[in-house]
Amino acid sequence: MASGIAAPVPPKQKNGFVARMLSGHSAVGLAVGALMYILCLSGTLMVFHEEFERWEQPQVPEFSTVTPEAAGRAAAAGLARAEEVPHHFYLGVPTGGMPRMGVSLDDTAGWYADADGTLGEPIHHPWSEFLEALHYYLHLPTVLGLTVVGILGAMLVGLVISGLLAHPRLFRDAFALRLRGNPQLAQADIHNRLSVWGAPFHLLVALTGAMLGLASVLSYFAAGAYLEGDIEAFYEPAFGRDPAQDLTPAPAPDVGTALANLKAEHGNLEPWYIIMHEPGTAGQSGYILAKHPARLIYGENYYFDADGTITGTLGHADGPTGQQIVASAYTVHFGSFGGLPVKLIYGLLGLAISIVSATGVNIWLIKRREKGRAMPRLERAWAATIWGTPLALAVCFILPTISAAGGTLLNAIFWLVLLGLVSLSAVVTDRAAFARGLRAVSGLLIIAGVLLKWAAHWGAVNSPAAIGVNGVLLAIAAILLWQGWPVGRARKVVPSAAE
Repeated sequence: MASGIAAPVPPKQKNGFVARMLSGHSAVGLAVGALMYILCLSGTLMVFHEEFERWEQPQVPEFSTVTPEAAGRAAAAGLARAEEVPHHFYLGVPTGGMPRMGVSLDDTAGWYADADGTLGEPIHHPWSEFLEALHYYLHLPTVLGLTVVGILGAMLVGLVISGLLAHPRLFRDAFALRLRGNPQLAQADIHNRLSVWGAPFHLLVALTGAMLGLASVLSYFAAGAYLEGDIEAFYEPAFGRDPAQDLTPAPAPDVGTALANLKAEHGNLEPWYIIMHEPGTAGQSGYILAKHPARLIYGENYYFDADGTITGTLGHADGPTGQQIVASAYTVHFGSFGGLPVKLIYGLLGLAISIVSATGVNIWLIKRREKGRAMPRLERAWAATIWGTPLALAVCFILPTISAAGGTLLNAIFWLVLLGLVSLSAVVTDRAAFARGLRAVSGLLIIAGVLLKWAAHWGAVNSPAAIGVNGVLLAIAAILLWQGWPVGRARKVVPSAAE
């Protein structure tokens, strides 16, 4: 007999083809979210690239100033080691963020120097270079990588703006944080609060990232349409143009005199890099990249001739407004102004935007689950991505200390580890335990990396930054271990799709 109460209607099942298409569509969306998350997390680490370089070689002599004569000796010693005329020659002089001096021949070889200008051990930063290539290019070929990163930056701009417009109670709920009970509310509150508090930062970082990334694509279109295919002319207002090549032998530029003249004429500036093109030839050119105090520009180019006479500037400091904005984009994007306090703020805000990227996908997965359309495979894959990325980073963090891994090999290892963990997620049965296990392993690997690096340079650490990096890394490892160990411990907060 009928009871008069209608039986619940089960969700309508899609046919096999439609279900596969929807699953594929969702997987593509998840892949975009994963790239966004990796970009945000690697960018957070990149804020501290100078500290990581000092951590990788903590035994290198550090000093806050150097005489022009010593810098000139280091430049001459570096040029003497070149087997052929280098297209670019770099001399980095000590600054507040990087109190070291080093020379580099193109991108092939480089050596640190002491305060007297004597060259020492080779420059070797495999972890920092891996991190830079990950954030700049996602380890893709240069132009393609910059394009993908630029597109992700543009997408992030749209997400920040649309997210703000989609929340009419933005300011009323600015401090609402409901971490217990409904998992969707918990994830939404974390997502919305961090989005609101960090919105100006997120927008600035996204805009500058999109601009830096898409410049390479724009250069091809602009050069083809307006500059007769001359891509170098597109970048000339921002970076200058190399002179016509003339490899006729000539005396190398007098770097020491150039630095002395810059100090005499502009004593308030901080020299950063000396960059020379084809030094030791008739077509050579060179300039000193100097930081201006209380300015966001990354520096101004002060050109000098073979005798070391300062001959002019590029115009970053006093050129057109557009040129000054372009010259400030990198500084704003990475927080390389204001010293360590600004870097720490950028680090916290970068961590916040990484969490926002993760919780955005969490919310979508939880909504599907609560509507009876759960996608357990994608939930497990997303958990593997969120917590597998730190684990893959930790593997690449530890390998250069115990092996010769670096460059393309280190890049490949990162993606192989991450892909392996995502593949493993397809066969695990307990998503939350799997995610906690990944956190615990990441913490253990970070601790191992710190201890191995410390043991490798025991008693020869000259860098205070290396000690600071070790302390922060151990704190991060402790948090990861606390969250992941023991794997079966009770949870006070309702688990998300990424747990």
